[in-house]
Order: sequence, then C-alpha cells, then structure tokens
Amino acid sequence: MGEPLPPHESVYEWMLDLERRRLVRRVGRLPPKLRAKLQGGLTLSMLASPYRVETPRGSIAFALLGLTSANRATSVLSKQPDTITWIDAFRPDSVFWDIGANVGVYSLYAALRSDISITAFEPAAVNYFLLTANCELNKVEDRVDCLPLGLGDSRRIERMELSQFEPASSFSFRGKRSKPRAGRQSAFVLSMDQLIEDYGLRCPNYIKIDVPHLAEEIIRGGARTLPREEVRELHIEASEESTRDRQLIKLLEQFGFTITGRHDRSGVTDLTLTKRG
Repeated sequence: MGEPLPPHESVYEWMLDLERRRLVRRVGRLPPKLRAKLQGGLTLSMLASPYRVETPRGSIAFALLGLTSANRATSVLSKQPDTITWIDAFRPDSVFWDIGANVGVYSLYAALRSDISITAFEPAAVNYFLLTANCELNKVEDRVDCLPLGLGDSRRIERMELSQFEPASSFSFRGKRSKPRAGRQSAFVLSMDQLIEDYGLRCPNYIKIDVPHLAEEIIRGGARTLPREEVRELHIEASEESTRDRQLIKLLEQFGFTITGRHDRSGVTDLTLTKRG
C-alpha cells in the first residue's frame, strides 16, 4: 500500500515531500564515492540557486538551507512589518547596526537603500555562513560588513548552545530551557564601546537588538556609545510587563531614550526608543 495522504497538507506538497524522501533514500544507496560527489554537488547547486523575494524597494535573494531559512525568506515583509517600516524611515546616509542578524533578513532589506551603511553581527557559524552568502548573492558586500561576533559588556570568549544542523534558528549564549541543544560553539564577544573605540567602527545611528536574554548586557556595553548624539533610535524586543525589561528601559532612559513605538507581533512586543531632542 502507498503512504497515506496527511489531511493537513495539499496533494502537491505531499507529493513533493514524497519525492524528496525517495531521492534521499536513492542517494543513500549509492557507492560511497559516487554518493559523496552527487550529494555535495546537489547541495551546492541548490544553495547557489537562490529564492527571490520581491519588496517595494526591490528584489532580495536568499540561499536556502533548511526549512527555517525558507520561512525567514518567505516572511520578509510579514513577520515584523513594523521593523520594515522602521528601516524605511531611516534618514539618508545613516549607519545601521543589526545585532543578532541571523541570516540577514533586515540587513539585506536595509541594503536595498544605497545610502545606508550596515554592520551585521552574528556569532553562530551556520547562520553567519548564510548571512555572508546572502550578501554575496545580493552583491552588497561593499555596504554590509558581516562580523562573526557576539555583543556584550566585556571582551571575552563565550560558548553558545546550538546546532550547526539547525540553520537560521535563533540561538543564545544562555541556551533555551524549552529547547536545549547538545552542540556547542565558541564565539568572540565584544562591547559596543570596544568596537568603536578599539576597532574603529563607525558609531551607529540606528540599532536593532534581537538577542534573547542578553539585551541588557549589550546595552551596558554601550554606556559610552549610546549617549552620543549620533545614536538616534533603537529597535528592541522587550516587554514593559517584565521586571527585567523594565530595568532595561530605565537604563535606556538614563542614556537619553524614550519609547516612541510599541509593535505587537504574535505575543511579542518590539519597542522603538528614540533619543530625546
């Protein structure tokens, strides 16, 4: 008997998945050297054949590796529409820091504007590969500096809990109790202040922080940078109902910021904070 059709999937999707599984089984039965050549060549050819997303500002190409990377690509405009609107409002000739860039969705969207300079930070190796591959596909390497770094409040080496076989997933130096991972990866961590004062990075005008459980530490690492008048706005996931996040907001208020936007998405809130004039 054939495999039953799952009721929640379309016939087309089911047939494609069935063919994918058959191909994997056939490749697995090949002699080792032939399998290595075919599997390696097929993987590279699919990575180099990008998926394209059309936006009001132009097309963005994505290298797809795994379902999560596909989901990030297909939801560019729908997952965080307020973040897209925020980027659209950047002043001309601005500097944007994307902290926790993952595969670069928002860095790539910002790069559709030729007047924006971007620095994208992503410490997870598998995500950093996709981030840089996406920049190469879109030919924006001259305006997007991708750095394989984590940000914090000091210079150090940290270990991340992750899996290199879960590309485009959201990882953390603190791990996730709801989804523990057995894999580990070391990564270099620097503060905002060190990046500017010791390594000469341009002071950002706009900063997006999307790093689970580490936002306050990242902000503390910018104690000399964030009060500068060049820093205009931050876009950060935070809840005003959380004691920890209220402390973070209070710290940012001390640096001269006030909340100017609240954006709800699937039970999560993104806050926009603007430097008081």
